[in-house]
Amino acid sequence: MVQLIEAMATAPARRVTTKYGERTVIDAIRRDNGEKVTVWRGGDDDYSQKHVIKNARLTLTLNSKGRYDLIEDPNLINLGTPLPETVPVKPFHNYDHKIAQNSDSDQSLLSPNQKKEIANYVAEMAKLYKYCLDQVDATIGVDGEDKRAIATTLFISAQKKFAL
Repeated sequence: MVQLIEAMATAPARRVTTKYGERTVIDAIRRDNGEKVTVWRGGDDDYSQKHVIKNARLTLTLNSKGRYDLIEDPNLINLGTPLPETVPVKPFHNYDHKIAQNSDSDQSLLSPNQKKEIANYVAEMAKLYKYCLDQVDATIGVDGEDKRAIATTLFISAQKKFAL
C-alpha cells in the first residue's frame, strides 16, 4: 500500500548538473512532521519546472529505496491548455443594468443535490465568518473597516489551514 505524504515546496524546482547528467531537484517540507525532504527527478521534467513554486502543495510517496517521488496533479497539467475551437458562449446584453432572472433551462445545469451542497457550504462559511467577526469583537474590540479586515484575515486563514 502506497502512503501519500503531503508536503510544501520551500523553493521553486531547480535544474542541476550531476555526474549522472541533468536532474531536477525539489526541496520540500513534510506537512505531517516538518521533516525537510528532497525529491530528485529527471532533467527533462517540465512538470516541476512549470508547477512547483515556493509554498506549492505537493503530494509525495516514499518508495522502497527510501526516496521521495512526486505525484503529479492532473488538474495542474491541464492549465494553459487551449480551449476547444467551439466554446458555446451565451450572449449578454443587459443595458438596463437590471438583474435578469434565470430561466428554467439555466437552472438545469445543477442537480438538486449540487444546489443543496452549495447552499450548505455557503451557510457554513457564513457561520464561520460570523464567528470570526464575533471573535474580533470579543478579543480585539475594534470597529468598522478594521473589524472587517481582521475578521476576513481570520476567515481566510481558517479556510487555508483546514482546507475548507
